[in-house]
Amino acid sequence: MNHLINQIYQYDDLHPNEPAHLAIHLDNGKHWLETDRVATELGWVLVPVPHFFTQQQINHMLDKAAVNCVVCHESIKPFYESLGFSACEDYSQGICFLSRKKYSAKTLHHGTHKITFTSGSTGTPKGVCLSKQHLSRVGQSLAGATAEFNLTKHISLLPYSVLLENMAAHYANDYAELEIISPPLADVGLTGSGQFDVKKLVDALLLHQPDSMIMMPQMLKQLISYQISVKADLSFIKFIAVGGAVCTKSTIEQAHHLGLPVYQGYGISECGSVITLDTNTIAPGTVGKALAHCDLTLAEDGEIEVTGPMFLGYLGEEEAVDSQENATRYKTGDMGYLNDQNELIITGRKKNIIINSFGRNIMPDWIEGALLSINGIFQAVVYGEGKPFISALIVTQLNPNQLNRAITQLNQTLPDYARIEQYLTVQPFTVADDMLTNSGKTKPFQIIHHYKDQLENLYATSIKKQANAI
Repeated sequence: MNHLINQIYQYDDLHPNEPAHLAIHLDNGKHWLETDRVATELGWVLVPVPHFFTQQQINHMLDKAAVNCVVCHESIKPFYESLGFSACEDYSQGICFLSRKKYSAKTLHHGTHKITFTSGSTGTPKGVCLSKQHLSRVGQSLAGATAEFNLTKHISLLPYSVLLENMAAHYANDYAELEIISPPLADVGLTGSGQFDVKKLVDALLLHQPDSMIMMPQMLKQLISYQISVKADLSFIKFIAVGGAVCTKSTIEQAHHLGLPVYQGYGISECGSVITLDTNTIAPGTVGKALAHCDLTLAEDGEIEVTGPMFLGYLGEEEAVDSQENATRYKTGDMGYLNDQNELIITGRKKNIIINSFGRNIMPDWIEGALLSINGIFQAVVYGEGKPFISALIVTQLNPNQLNRAITQLNQTLPDYARIEQYLTVQPFTVADDMLTNSGKTKPFQIIHHYKDQLENLYATSIKKQANAI
């Protein structure tokens, strides 16, 4: 560790007038956090490399961000050397520091401290430029919101390349001062880009006894299933934040019934990852109130708008968003409403509305949320644009009879135009196949395109059956 940090300081001494653009391409662990801390201290521009990015995507982000330094594991060194980076011959613990000749980024917004890349709704990574002041303000706000839980030890279950976990372990912890436990991702059950072993997660929790953690909804659902059958003693946990994608009310209620203290939050990278947090276990179903650093308003159509510190702009785009020195209203593209307690309820994405062949407007997130409230269904995407009925793609561990009964029961609670008339069971959606964002949200356009032929066959078969029945 000391050797790596010495290399970083030495590089800074040799290039005093050229702040480095540093890519961190490491598994979770002390090397990631210490590199992040020291490079921040030196004023370098930091570019976390998502562990699930392809080499083509990594090359794209390196070029866009004008990366001239890399900290990575020695196993990845040949890839970076093929891109013109040179490694120090002397490195320890399998971690090496590489550099190449600096060149200018196409557009790097003034004040950029960290560039978080997300694949978003397409396969081409998009860089969000964030200032240190912005991230620090969000971190302070988050630490203040969780102070009531008297937390002492946080375990990182998500990659540090995901801004949400980076926010918790770095910027919020500058104020919360918790002990940060950062095992390799495989030790907490995450392998590849979509495989999750819930038993490994529970084993890690029992070993380290943390009282704080963040997980994605699909991880929580599997933890609930595990606790129903095994019931490990997790009473030492005080706070489980669930984020990245909307979690259903029934899932959170079930978690509470099992003694899992789950709290849902909401945020986007452009707003520093965290906007709201629900700290109330009495009436779950919201993502909570706006944190201290920002305010929420709703447009006439229900789109959520955030006022407060914002990102500086997208990498490579000329027009920047006003910095945190000038509060800016940002349209999130998410739809929702505020209850009587000023708590936010998310209803879906503005651009995802389905209009069926009878002219009915249907919010797919509503039906998908209902599907995800069923035990044993882990992922779901519905389809029906221009079609006479709704169909669904479902990732489940239920057998065909169990799934059919569950959907039949669900349909009894839905209006006729929103009922699921046909469905396909499919393999899990993952980041690697470009069907999930790095925060765990499904990419409906990519998913539907991938299964387009099978979906169209469902409708063709159904219409044929109806015709034969007449």
